[in-house]
Amino acid sequence: MFNLTGKRYLFLIISLIVIVPGTLSLIFKGLNVGIDFLGGANIELRPEKALTIQQVRDLVSPFKLLDLQVVTGADTQLPGNRTIWIRLNTQIDSKVQPIIKADLQAKYPNPSSVGPLAVSFDDLSLVPSGGGKPKTVTVVTVTNFSVTPTINDIEATLSKLPDTSDPTKGPPTSTPTPTTTATATATATGTPSATATATGSPTATATPKATNTPSTAAATPTPGKGTPSVLVTPTATPATVSNNPSNIPVKVDDVHQGTTTQTITLLTRTTVGTPALLSHFVNSGNYMQVLQNSTVSGSVASETTRNAILAVVAAAVLILLYISFAFRKVARPWRYGACAIIALLHDVLVVVGVFSILGWLFNLQIDALFITALLTVVGFSVHDTIVVFDRIRENMQRRTSETFDQVVNASLVQTMARSLNTSLTVLVTLSALTLFGGETIRVFTGALLLGIFSGTYSSIFNASMLLVIWERGELGLGRFSRGRTPDGREARELARSRG
Repeated sequence: MFNLTGKRYLFLIISLIVIVPGTLSLIFKGLNVGIDFLGGANIELRPEKALTIQQVRDLVSPFKLLDLQVVTGADTQLPGNRTIWIRLNTQIDSKVQPIIKADLQAKYPNPSSVGPLAVSFDDLSLVPSGGGKPKTVTVVTVTNFSVTPTINDIEATLSKLPDTSDPTKGPPTSTPTPTTTATATATATGTPSATATATGSPTATATPKATNTPSTAAATPTPGKGTPSVLVTPTATPATVSNNPSNIPVKVDDVHQGTTTQTITLLTRTTVGTPALLSHFVNSGNYMQVLQNSTVSGSVASETTRNAILAVVAAAVLILLYISFAFRKVARPWRYGACAIIALLHDVLVVVGVFSILGWLFNLQIDALFITALLTVVGFSVHDTIVVFDRIRENMQRRTSETFDQVVNASLVQTMARSLNTSLTVLVTLSALTLFGGETIRVFTGALLLGIFSGTYSSIFNASMLLVIWERGELGLGRFSRGRTPDGREARELARSRG
């Protein structure tokens, strides 16, 4: 039988060789964290035609984006030829937009299960095709077609569009009708007589020309002499001339149809305006659809960091309590929990330390999925450790004549095949995901791969070895050495655990 416990210090030295460089890197260099922890922008785009990562980097280089990461992928649920970009000759107002949307939805009605066409409007600063000064025009992006559209049908559908006003001058103004008010004043001197009625027909001219409505004035004479007279004073309110008329013709300048299912994700600490980015792409010859544009603020990022630390600490405390309860029939069950937590921290330090080194060597950034991977590693590591500890507890009841070292060694040999087989199947799957799963999940699967490998090692060669060292009093803590037998077993523990 292999004497694994006899080489316990060798296994611990191997762990230290792996942990120490990573810990030093973590102290002096830290982790190369992404926007989930520092704040920034996450922009997901659908291009008109496929681009390489280097082409995207070259396109966005004028924006000088900090810590830029470009991730390419594919979304086959969004067929490339069912995305349409329509470039108009001018910028349109809010009255023309619903007309365009209604015309397109009427031309391409979708079943209720699919939903209506998705139509969005972006005002971009574009250079005319013939060259010249950039001009702000509206680009219409249309998606969610249930059938593949054609450029000719799109142009025919939008061949007759209403005129628009200039949106930069505010809402379009209408021409009011001028009104005229006639005021009549009647005076009379002499004997009262019947009511006198005077009718005035004043005419007022304004621009544009307006005709006043005749008004009738009634005069009541006062006692005295003479005939009442009536004075009619017309007042005309001239029309207000519109300064933003809807008289700018609207027509389709160009229609582009997508050719790829590629998606491009930009991760950067710089907040960049979507219109400026889209304008630059279109001027460079490639239309883009914004699938997602999210910004992570600094406060949210700091909260993510705090929650990540709390999650690991809470998991460690709960695991300690659970193992102490599960092994309550064994003397000093908290030792098992403490050794499991030390092995758990070993795995966390290995993963975090290695990724710290990779961060400053290869500029590898970690995101929120890295925390998910760490917690998964914690659970897997403790699972393997509990399997070994449980076998130790069982063998202590059966192998009453053997020393604690021998019981632990036998338990390790019995469970090693199971632990290795379980871990290897997971490692093979994770290796395939890391190699072929795409760059988006590579940090996540890489952390899992490293952590589960480390967890398997620590469960077999660290946690159990620490338990033996503690049991034999080799930690140098004299107060834990009282009442031991020459072979390192405590009389009390023997009495309690073996009946």
